[in-house]
Amino acid sequence: MKKKEEILSPLNKSKNVTFISSISVKQIIRDYKKFSIDVTGYFRGLNKIKIYQCNETGYRFYYPFNLAGDSKFYEHFQEFDWYYMPWKWEHEITQKYVSDGINVLEVGCAQGAFIKKINTLFNLNKTVGLELNESAVSKSKKWEILNQTVQSFSKKNKDEFDLVCSYQVLEHIAEVKSFLQAKIDCLKVGGKLIISVPNNNSFIKNADNCLNNPPHHMGLWEEKSLKSLEKLYPLKVVDVHFEGLQEYHLDHYVSAVYYSKYPFMLLRKIVRKINKIFGFHQAFIKKVNSKKDDLIGQTILVVYQKI
Repeated sequence: MKKKEEILSPLNKSKNVTFISSISVKQIIRDYKKFSIDVTGYFRGLNKIKIYQCNETGYRFYYPFNLAGDSKFYEHFQEFDWYYMPWKWEHEITQKYVSDGINVLEVGCAQGAFIKKINTLFNLNKTVGLELNESAVSKSKKWEILNQTVQSFSKKNKDEFDLVCSYQVLEHIAEVKSFLQAKIDCLKVGGKLIISVPNNNSFIKNADNCLNNPPHHMGLWEEKSLKSLEKLYPLKVVDVHFEGLQEYHLDHYVSAVYYSKYPFMLLRKIVRKINKIFGFHQAFIKKVNSKKDDLIGQTILVVYQKI
């Protein structure tokens, strides 16, 4: 008899996990085609992928763990302006925690838009960005971008930085335990760790969005699971910030809120098309836009202090 496979939480290596649901691989492959991406190769031998929850932390993760996209996968998104936005809501929030003379590390900095901008706003002592895309490697008198993993970088840069940040990165990581530990190792005691991720307790939990699935996302975070990091690492939560609904997410929000009640994807598309023809969809967007300042948007940002 084949031995039952033991599933451990990638966050704390606990056996205390619960199966939540499964997703058809055929459906995932079909959904990614709207971005002109063939993800078949990531799912060979699989009919379904599974979602489990770590009961001790609330963290939900995809299984198997070896489904994360490679650099070739992410190259497909370079043509989309909305994917690599140079200045975002979370960058504005981070300014509150930056001051002259500190050392800043950004993990997953893309082309370095944030670290370059932050150096025009503050007189920083040292600024480093880490990025796995080799084409991003560059250097100036004020900052440098290295093609390194944070796990490798941390070995020679322990207790070096006053602020370590990552934006929309953690959800892409399967091996979250060593990733988080390495970031904390780079941080001075008393320094700040800033993490922003999609908030899976917001409207996106009802959205038909393949980008929240592998090979793009490997984990599903929200406030509870992010706060649970206090129990696992030498951290304490300083602040929790929720993004307001952004104008460029209005259509996404309407689709999630107004059409998720229909049980089948095809039915949702048909209803949406009919609503567009008769102007109802546009009316939904106008209604949401009028109150968007009071609505929770896509991203959650948590500020920790190393203790």
